[in-house]
Parts: sequence; C-alpha cells; structure tokens
Amino acid sequence: MLSLFSLLFWYIIKFTGQNKTNAILNRLLSAIMICLLAVPVFAQMTGPIVDYRPKVAEFSAETLMDYGTNSTSSEYGNASNEIERDRLYKAKLGIPLLIRDDKMFAIQLKYYQQRFLLDLEEHPTDYDFYLHLNSTKYTSAGIRGLYKKDLQNGSELKIAAGAELKSDVWVWNKNSSKYFISAFQTWQKSSTTEIGGGLMVGQNLGVTNVYPIFIYQHDFRNKWTIDLMLPKYAAMRYRINPSNYIIAKAQLSGWRYNLTNALEDNQGDLTLRKADVQFSLSWEREIHDWLWFGADIGYNKNVSYYLAQPGDRGRDALIHINPRDAMYTKVSIFMVPPRKFFQ
Repeated sequence: MLSLFSLLFWYIIKFTGQNKTNAILNRLLSAIMICLLAVPVFAQMTGPIVDYRPKVAEFSAETLMDYGTNSTSSEYGNASNEIERDRLYKAKLGIPLLIRDDKMFAIQLKYYQQRFLLDLEEHPTDYDFYLHLNSTKYTSAGIRGLYKKDLQNGSELKIAAGAELKSDVWVWNKNSSKYFISAFQTWQKSSTTEIGGGLMVGQNLGVTNVYPIFIYQHDFRNKWTIDLMLPKYAAMRYRINPSNYIIAKAQLSGWRYNLTNALEDNQGDLTLRKADVQFSLSWEREIHDWLWFGADIGYNKNVSYYLAQPGDRGRDALIHINPRDAMYTKVSIFMVPPRKFFQ
C-alpha cells in the first residue's frame, strides 16, 4: 500500500511543475499525497464503518482550464492552437428494479456531452482536425445494468454490463459503440475492512480491453477511509461530520469518440482517444439527506492523445496530439439513498 502511494507521489514531483501556477498546485498535491502516505500509519486504529452512501444519480460539469496543444503528423503536417474551454457535462441516473435482503438489480442511464472551444481569433487555422474539434459536440450515451447478490460464505458478488454510443453523430456501429461486462467478488474481512477482485472485459470502438480489478477499503478512527479500485483510482476519504466529506484522489481518466468525416482527404470513421492521470481534492456537502453538492479542484496530466483509424492504437496514429497539462474543476449535484434505507 505504501509503495503505491509513494509511486504516485514521485510521479507528481517528477512530471509536474512547469510554471508558477503548476508550482503552487504541486504544493497542494504534495500535501494531498503526504496525507495519503500517512494513511497506513493509522491503519490499525480501527473504528466503526463510516457511513458513505453510494451515488444513485449525478449531474456535473467538468472543465479543463485554458491550455495549449500541438499536433504532429507525417501525413497531415504539424499545427498548434489554444483550447479556451474543454468542458464535459455528465448526467447519470440509477433506477432500482429489484431490491431484496440478499440481492439487488438496477439499471443506470448515462448521457455525457463534451465541447471544445478553440481560440481561433488569436490562432486562426485551416488544420482539419482543429476545425472539427471546435465545431463538433461529442456524445457518450448508454445503459448499464448492475446485479448484486450476497453469498453464503459472507462475500458479495457484483456483475455489471453495459452498452454505449460514443460518437459525434448518432449512428450505431462497431466503430462508435462500446460493450463491456465486469464481475467481481468482495469479502468483508472485518467490521472495518473489505477486499475484492475481479475482471473486466470490453470492446471499445473496435478495441478489445481486458484487465483485472482489485478492491480494498479500510475504515479507521471513525473518520478516515482508504478506498482503492485498481487500476482505476486510489482515494482517501475524510469525514468531517455526517454531512461533509473531503476526498483526495488519484485516478485514471479519459475517453474515446468516433469522429465522422473529420479530415478532408480521409472521409469516414476515425477514433479520437485521450488518456490522463488526474489528481484531485473534493468537497462533498449534504443539502438535504438524499441531495448533495460536490466541488473538485485538481491537476490533469496527459498520458496519451491521438487520432487513428478504428482499431488502431497510438503507435499507428494518424495524428499525435500533445496538450499541456492543465488544472481542472468540477461541480456536481448528486443523489444518494435516504438514511432510512440503512437503518
């Protein structure tokens, strides 16, 4: 556990901090990660399980701050520009269909929309990719199902599956669709510790993904919680009181979209792929029992960004995009189950 957080801390120090703004943010993130590093020291100071209720619906807006980007391509040439606004709107709604003492089945509807605004007034361009990025909205919409069952050995089985459209047009095909199924089992090792593992298999815009899932959650001192779902995220949650939480998190983030007729001499489907590492500090505040407000601030470190033929990966990309790292913010309104459900 300590080595994982040490690696994240080293990653921040080595790869961030290129100007005064980043230097200030580095100090903030260093403080976050020092807190994460300190968690194992207190891990034996256990207490009752912290009551943190799952989100059943959420509406949010995420914004990457103004950042520069440059693109390189042996076929389409090189170009650069400024992204004035990179904003992602999210809406997720969970609907329980079956709730019993030992099992539950629910579906989740999701709709994401992402828009980019380039500074074409200061940086005019005829580069096809940037013109398409500036003039198009990108959509991710789909449905997911979740089945959860308590097993006789005291463990819990969870199975999730879903299908999504991820494109700039509402056309469903292999190049614009995502399918996935995941299954994992968790064990309550004590009143304060839960561990688990499983597997996720998916087909995302023509690319097959398979990876294991490791889950670990530990509560201590009735205030602190380590929450891991690797390789997706590592988080530390602090309960100020039952109505306020502070969360420090490091997570993998990114997206894929199908682009239609994005390049003048390459009509048809192309895949735009972006992968980031995000470090964030979040505050969650209860408005009224089941209704909550959230606010995040963080730092976004790009790992990979490219435009390619469907099914191709980064090494075969038509255009490599190199954005500068940027700060990001998020505001959200979300709903959780009422407290009476847990009494």
